[in-house]
Amino acid sequence: MWKKGLLFVCSALMLAGVQAQEIKKVMIIGNSIMRHGAAPQLGWNSDWGMAATSRDKDYAHLLHKKISDAVGQAKAPELQLANLSNEKQMKGWEHLSDNDADVIVIQISDNYRGKQNAEEFQNNYAQMIRDLRGDRDPIIVCLTNWGGGKLNEMIQAAAKENNALAVDLAPLAANPENKAGSEGHFTNGGVNWHPGDRGMAAIADAAFTVLEAPLKAKAAK
Repeated sequence: MWKKGLLFVCSALMLAGVQAQEIKKVMIIGNSIMRHGAAPQLGWNSDWGMAATSRDKDYAHLLHKKISDAVGQAKAPELQLANLSNEKQMKGWEHLSDNDADVIVIQISDNYRGKQNAEEFQNNYAQMIRDLRGDRDPIIVCLTNWGGGKLNEMIQAAAKENNALAVDLAPLAANPENKAGSEGHFTNGGVNWHPGDRGMAAIADAAFTVLEAPLKAKAAK
């Protein structure tokens, strides 16, 4: 009898729309750390996150796997990798504003070349969060840049003001072991500035640490 009752409850929950909270899409907005096409002149011949040694070792794919494992769905969420059209001036997210992602991870500003002030950077970053959220309720995680500095403080402030999660990558980037140069796979200085396999794993771990609880709460609704 109790088995029939349990079956009835499960069926009722499904009809009530619990399945609507399935995590269908994860969108990661980034730069070369997320994905960089082949650049033979730099000794980089891949098309995933620079400078991981394989696609499954870059932070985007590591984090996507962690999310997929955590929600435990029959079908893993789709992974969408995206870029701003003008990261140098902290502009160009309009093409992403009508997104349908359930989880949005942002890791940009390493290529920003404008003034490091609220008017030109922080306010734009904050507006981007609002536009990406729209009238929906995705989980948004803002990762600071890999280069450190004042921009990281502004990213965290913009995230806090707009109810987004934030992760400071500066401590990870400050550890030489997390740079590709420590692993000896590449010779170009620009490539070696990027996170290597250890750094990529550390970024994914840090992001998932703040994402895990709200992710499971969202998936359970």
